[in-house]
Amino acid sequence: MGYEQAAVRIIEKLEEHGFEAYFVGGCVRDWLLGRTVHDIDICTNAHPGDVISLFPDHVPTGLKHGTVSVKMDGYLFEVTTFRTEGKYEDYRRPADVQFVSDLKLDLERRDFTINAMAMDRDRRLYDPFGGQQDAQQQLIRAVGEPGERFREDALRLLRAARFAAQLGFSIEEQTLHAMRTTAPLLAHIAVERVREELNKLLNSPTPERGCQIIQDTSLLLALPGLQQLFAVSCPQAWRLVHVGSVAQKWALLLYAAGYTCEQARQVCLYLRMSKRETEDMALYVQMLREIGPQWDRPAPVAWGTMLLRHGLPVCQQLHELLRACWWQRRSECPSEELMQTYEALPVKSGKELAINGRDLQDEIGKKAGEWVAHVLHYLLEQTALHGLPNTREALIEAARKEVIRNEY
Repeated sequence: MGYEQAAVRIIEKLEEHGFEAYFVGGCVRDWLLGRTVHDIDICTNAHPGDVISLFPDHVPTGLKHGTVSVKMDGYLFEVTTFRTEGKYEDYRRPADVQFVSDLKLDLERRDFTINAMAMDRDRRLYDPFGGQQDAQQQLIRAVGEPGERFREDALRLLRAARFAAQLGFSIEEQTLHAMRTTAPLLAHIAVERVREELNKLLNSPTPERGCQIIQDTSLLLALPGLQQLFAVSCPQAWRLVHVGSVAQKWALLLYAAGYTCEQARQVCLYLRMSKRETEDMALYVQMLREIGPQWDRPAPVAWGTMLLRHGLPVCQQLHELLRACWWQRRSECPSEELMQTYEALPVKSGKELAINGRDLQDEIGKKAGEWVAHVLHYLLEQTALHGLPNTREALIEAARKEVIRNEY
């Protein structure tokens, strides 16, 4: 049984026991827009205890806020009791919630009209705030008074920009004005949540739209360095759709803003990115700065040297970044050049050399040190790119000359 059919079974069971239940939020929006639905949420007037009794296969994920995760046919669905929310004390979450029996009261606590719609299992729409019309007009509009919605939960500021980027929508004027005036409240939001929203924005179909909203509203002004990064790199944000990974997208933004490798690391540190993401992004920025590509002005790349230094997988990521930098003249960038260079290399890594570090120490008569790695890389380049025979004798002779030349 499919995902949607499993959700219908949950609603049917709740209704069989005298409760109301509806699809709600993002899934309703995406059905109306003809988009693929990834998460189906259900709201109901059944209290959490009722849901737990009806569905023994469950996870009590958020009982305080009325949410029970119900397992059905191998899928997991969040089932949440209709609720209103008390005062927000930390610009993120309400201090308490009250369970209610009125669907409209539940919908009016939500962020934007396009997310404040519900639908029953027969696809009848409940839309008290005009979300369907806003979806048709491609507008992001806050439910009720926009400033109040953003003061309740400041992360909604970034969600507005992210939804605009994901859906290709504009932001309604009053909502946009409220974003400008309440932008400083983002300082109260955990940086991990900020990072996740920015990642989704950059990974959207129209990231340039989200970046422009960030610039127009000074949305990130309270977050050190980020507003400047997005403001300077905004003209190049349209290129982000032409690279695959989030690390590449950040690296392209950082390069467009003129950031150094160390500045890129500081951004990663501030956003608490993983060690792997940080290393990837810093490396991409470093490589881009070494090559110095100009926008839409393709230039030759010394792929042989890059391949020997970084390996094929990293160079493939770099190739994708360069293609994005040169996108408007990408036909002048032969896509086969990188692989042709790689396949033509007589040796592709230090492991293929006829000698290793221990051999070097024995033959040269020197203790281990940084000189070993330097000489091995020199031998690799000479063998791969400059015709040095990959034989023990030729490599040892070349190594001796290199050691003397550098006075190791």
